[in-house]
Amino acid sequence: LIALDEWLGCETATLPPREGGVVIGIDLGGSSSMSAAAFYWPATGRLECLGTFPSHPSLLDRGQVDGVAGRYVEMQDRGELSVLGDKTVPVALWLTEVMRHVEGEPVTAITMDRYKQAELAEAINRAGIRAPLVWRGQGFRDGGEDVERFRRAAFDGQVKARASLLLRSAFGDAVCLRDPANNMKLAKARAKGRIDAAAASVLAVAQGARIAAQPKAKARAIWV
Repeated sequence: LIALDEWLGCETATLPPREGGVVIGIDLGGSSSMSAAAFYWPATGRLECLGTFPSHPSLLDRGQVDGVAGRYVEMQDRGELSVLGDKTVPVALWLTEVMRHVEGEPVTAITMDRYKQAELAEAINRAGIRAPLVWRGQGFRDGGEDVERFRRAAFDGQVKARASLLLRSAFGDAVCLRDPANNMKLAKARAKGRIDAAAASVLAVAQGARIAAQPKAKARAIWV
């Protein structure tokens, strides 16, 4: 998806402000995978990301199984990773926590994988969330466009994030598949690599890029 040194170029000690509307990218996990939410402000390029695991097994045990030792515990200590629920993350409650992270901010869109549309839409209604919803596929059409928009934004300096072990780990593991026509999509079927934060970031930044590309004012015809 992006080389680790290229991602490190997106990290900054001084984050740009939260200005304009925020786009939220959601990657919903299951019992073994992480759920992640990315928050992107297209007007300034600010990117934030949070990950969540269920509480059982413990983060240390998960790290041992995934071959990353105490990395998840360190992410929790840094405030980048949380635990919620027992064996699975309760979706509606988790989405409420996601929205609380940007409480008071105007939400331009929430973008998600349409493969889990039924589950997410039900949880959104239960949580009482009111925001524009954008459903994206993960194949070579939607996925390829999102990957390319994310890469272009990152290379153009339009993505700025605080140093994050969660994001470094995700982008370090994230790879893409190419079809014979050289279209790309994010490869999500990985045995141990937790790329959920990268997947959520791709969704958020790509939607933010589409919003930023829209004309700010409609053209008006003037008759003389």
